[in-house]
Amino acid sequence: MSAVTASIAFLNSEWKDADDMARIYSRETRHANTTKHDIDIHNARPLAEAGKLDLDRNGFKLIKHTATFKNFEDKKAIEREYFEEMRRFMLGVCADAVDAVPFPFYQLRSRRPANFFDAFSLYMHCDFSLNSWGEMAQNLLKQQGRGDRYSPEEYDFALYNLWRPIYHAAEQSPLTVVDASTMNLEDIIEYRLAPTGTQSLAALPVFNPEQRFYYFPDMQTDEVLVFKQQDSRDDVAKVCPHTSFIDPTSRSDAPERRSIDVRVVCVYPKN
Repeated sequence: MSAVTASIAFLNSEWKDADDMARIYSRETRHANTTKHDIDIHNARPLAEAGKLDLDRNGFKLIKHTATFKNFEDKKAIEREYFEEMRRFMLGVCADAVDAVPFPFYQLRSRRPANFFDAFSLYMHCDFSLNSWGEMAQNLLKQQGRGDRYSPEEYDFALYNLWRPIYHAAEQSPLTVVDASTMNLEDIIEYRLAPTGTQSLAALPVFNPEQRFYYFPDMQTDEVLVFKQQDSRDDVAKVCPHTSFIDPTSRSDAPERRSIDVRVVCVYPKN
């Protein structure tokens, strides 16, 4: 099938010109601040097989990779072993990168998590504010003992999400991404992840009919969807908004999706 139609929630359009920011930190506040749109989500596998997807143009790419790490119930082992495996993986994916640094946070997704933020997202979102990336990258590098090695005057930094199914194929609740080449950055709006305060910034897109959406049906455990979260370089894709969605074509008796996403910062010398 070339495309499926699904109902996806986007940030309410009035926030684009508002002086204040939305606050979204629960299902109730999400429902109050988003509106659903019926969108066509295209099967990206033919593009991937034809070699027509590029991280710096489209912002996403599907890559075959069989993880040697298997113990996804062991938090410390994930941080110690899987992070390192995916760090090395990204150095192979991004040939121009001189270093790769794991982001000290990951998520195991399930349908019934312990808290709101570990649930499958069912609204189109970016994980971080685009306006704070420079400071965030420097703080992360300092935490990893690399702060003096890569100055922002000499290096650029890109943050990638590495998403894969675990235990079995992702038939239910697959992930869709916006092709970054169709994304107007002015449509990405900051919001706050907490009921009070001025911290905890993230971002959501408003809907634009120019946006084009893709997914990889029946992703396997030996496939990794790599997509952009941030990039300080000029003239490349910056971010792929993304979300889970209810695939109307998935088997009703398919197992519930289990997945892990980790993030890796790649360091590039400035041209």
